[in-house]
Amino acid sequence: MNYNDMKKSVLVLGLVAGVFTTSVNAQSRTVKAANAINHTKDAIASVINLDPIDVVAEYVHKKKNAVADLYTANDLKFDASLTSVDSGKRKTDTTEIKVGKTRIVVIGEPKIEKIYMEMDSTGDFDSDSKSYSSDDKKEHKKSEGNLEFSIGYNGFLENGSTSLSAGNKGLNLINGKSTNVNLTYNHYFNIYKENVRISVGLGLDWNNYRLAGDSTLLPTQITLTFNTDPAANTVDFTKNKLLARYVTMPVMLHFQTNEGDNGKRVGISGGVELGYLINGRVKQVSEVKGKTKVNDKFNLNDLRYGLMGRVSYGDMGIYAKYYPQSTFNKNEGPDLNTFCVGLTLGLD
Repeated sequence: MNYNDMKKSVLVLGLVAGVFTTSVNAQSRTVKAANAINHTKDAIASVINLDPIDVVAEYVHKKKNAVADLYTANDLKFDASLTSVDSGKRKTDTTEIKVGKTRIVVIGEPKIEKIYMEMDSTGDFDSDSKSYSSDDKKEHKKSEGNLEFSIGYNGFLENGSTSLSAGNKGLNLINGKSTNVNLTYNHYFNIYKENVRISVGLGLDWNNYRLAGDSTLLPTQITLTFNTDPAANTVDFTKNKLLARYVTMPVMLHFQTNEGDNGKRVGISGGVELGYLINGRVKQVSEVKGKTKVNDKFNLNDLRYGLMGRVSYGDMGIYAKYYPQSTFNKNEGPDLNTFCVGLTLGLD
């Protein structure tokens, strides 16, 4: 065999070896691709055959141990029976997962219809039948109202003093029995979260002035007048009071802290109160005359405005009110101012 024939043989063998190697590699890649496709088909089939709620349940089961490391056994509750399979069907169409104060509810049979969060007895979310997003919750608490009851003492001030001049001695009061009672519905509007709020209310206010003397206020007089008949003034009254009743509209600005561990807040409030006189009344009780009532305005001011302030803790507060204008009409009675101090119940 000469050199040229040998060269041709080597080239032919090399070509055959290359074709064989290429064929083997191609077959190997084809097998790998087929295996990958089969694995993918199996994975897809396993997912397709699972109901969506079962996928959720399986995921939760896988993650349950990891979550348990973050919460105590009492905080993490998962009822596996809710998602168990019996003859290809779930026992119920609802799955509940509770972590801390949050309960996740998944509803659906056979497909998921709704997923939402709700509160338990100590949680932060809304009722059993409703769910809110964070924006809904914020809007839900943007305003609210409540009924407040106040009771305290009221009195007269003359030039800033509780001691009245001799000309007004008929209006000297028994301070411990002169009471102020108020019932008001206030509606609150949040300005900044629940820390800064404004309230507008509508209420009824009673000023009971318990007179210390036995003189009798007379109705339908041009000026405030007491009975000056010595014989009439000898009657010993066990009760002798002037009552003034008003419809009121308070407007107040409130500042309060965030809730403490006990759920209570410390607050301070201030504002004004507008009032309109509904009626006046003198009520007297004695052994001689029994019980008598006389309705009249007794020269009381029809309109009044007052300054008011309050310090509160939780649902209780201490209030104070002062009315700068005279309690009685100008030139129809003494120039006396009314003040009130007492306790308020029913605050937010």
